[in-house]
Amino acid sequence: MKRVERSWKNFYYGIISQGISSLMSFVIRFVLIRTLGMQAVSLNGLFTEVIAMLSLAELGVGSAIVYHLYGPLKEKDEKRLAQLMNLYKTAYRIIALVILAVGLMLLPYIHLLVSKIDIDRGYLRLVYFLFLVQTASSYLLSYKTSLLGADQKNYVVSLYNMIVRVVFDGITIIFLLGTHNYIVYLLLQITMTFSINIAISIQANRLYPFLKRKERLPVKEAKQVLSNIKHIFVEVLSGKIINSTDNILISTMIGTLNVGAYSSYTMIVHAISALLIQMHHATTGSIGNLMAEGKNSYTEVVLRRLTFITYCPTVLAAVGVYTVSTPFIRLLYGEEYLLPMSIVFMCVFNFLFQTIKNPLWYMVGISGFFAQNKNIAVLGSILNLVLSIILGRSWGILGIVLGTGAALIIQVSLKVLLFFRRFLHLPAGAYVSLMVRLIAVGVLCMLGGQAICRLISVTNLYLKIFLYGICSEALAIGVNLLFFHSIPEFQYAIETGKALLRKYLPQYFSNC
Repeated sequence: MKRVERSWKNFYYGIISQGISSLMSFVIRFVLIRTLGMQAVSLNGLFTEVIAMLSLAELGVGSAIVYHLYGPLKEKDEKRLAQLMNLYKTAYRIIALVILAVGLMLLPYIHLLVSKIDIDRGYLRLVYFLFLVQTASSYLLSYKTSLLGADQKNYVVSLYNMIVRVVFDGITIIFLLGTHNYIVYLLLQITMTFSINIAISIQANRLYPFLKRKERLPVKEAKQVLSNIKHIFVEVLSGKIINSTDNILISTMIGTLNVGAYSSYTMIVHAISALLIQMHHATTGSIGNLMAEGKNSYTEVVLRRLTFITYCPTVLAAVGVYTVSTPFIRLLYGEEYLLPMSIVFMCVFNFLFQTIKNPLWYMVGISGFFAQNKNIAVLGSILNLVLSIILGRSWGILGIVLGTGAALIIQVSLKVLLFFRRFLHLPAGAYVSLMVRLIAVGVLCMLGGQAICRLISVTNLYLKIFLYGICSEALAIGVNLLFFHSIPEFQYAIETGKALLRKYLPQYFSNC
């Protein structure tokens, strides 16, 4: 139960931190729209994805080195940990310079990503440059967060994130209302990123005094780590092409202002995803620990359990977003930010699939099969770009999102084969069956929820959002209980929930 308790603590702090952060993000977006309009919101959505592509999620350094941290942490080998973290620090500083250099080379051409919008090129380049500085500077101290995660102490990161973000988000809102200046907003975001990393770095130094030691990893071992980084770099790049190009394609193929409407929906999805991802951040250290023990049959059982536990809140979120997002956006932002329900359905379907595959993604990521993972990712990214461009020309935004979904399905299928055949050496039938049932029931709940909401005829948006949410969620709970109440993963989820309630709220649940 020790792993479960540590995971619960990380999840508890992470969910509170991310919940507050997501709430403040909605408030800031609302203020951005009211003070600066659709253009600023569209640029924000576009450059967020451009920079996400440029940063390439640490070029794979984080995943490669975290994979090597689990063993030394288990053995309390401080010398080895110091060696790895010093290599990590050097790699991150190189990354910061590479990002800055590549980003500056792209600066003269950044206007090519903007279409059907009249905006000064100098201003556009300044906005992009500030996004670039924020991303490059984030790597200077943030490498220490991976050690905290591998040591099952993500709650430290969550706590400091929450405190610093609340302070800076409050200041940002005040400045936006007072200045109506997008550049001031971006400068405050840069300052916030610096502050978070400094706070976490100071605390990590207190928890791990060995970080100050100037230990060097032997050349042979450093080469092995760098080899893993090379493979993960390609894999992460490919993943970014799948997950971070929709806004770019929409801007160049459909029109930049359409990014503002599309990102109104994806912001809701991303906020919920960020909350749910805390579950996986909370368990990553535990999963790494478990896989290091080599108990393959039990690892497969844990994978199915985690997948089902992930599905439970995800399907409720998916049904809620699909049925409630349109009246919610109409209320908060206005009619010009609405999209057809076919596009909303595909956005939510992709969210559902992307989220429930996360336990598999984490296990494959720390299984050591970096080269094979790379090949799967490359294939997925090529298919995503080709399909999104072809379908986007015919069906617009819907085609672009369909291409993303198709590429994701292919990647998941191939990673299942890799993990079960090469790592677990077990048949994948039980896991595949579970995934297919989860997706099918999830889609059924989404369509059923929308059908019920169409029968509700009210004009008041507040009442409509409330009734849509209550009715669709009640249907989703009922349908899932009907289909899954007898499977072992459901029973495990119930027993785990009861055990945690008895431990952390004994005064209320001692008899459950």
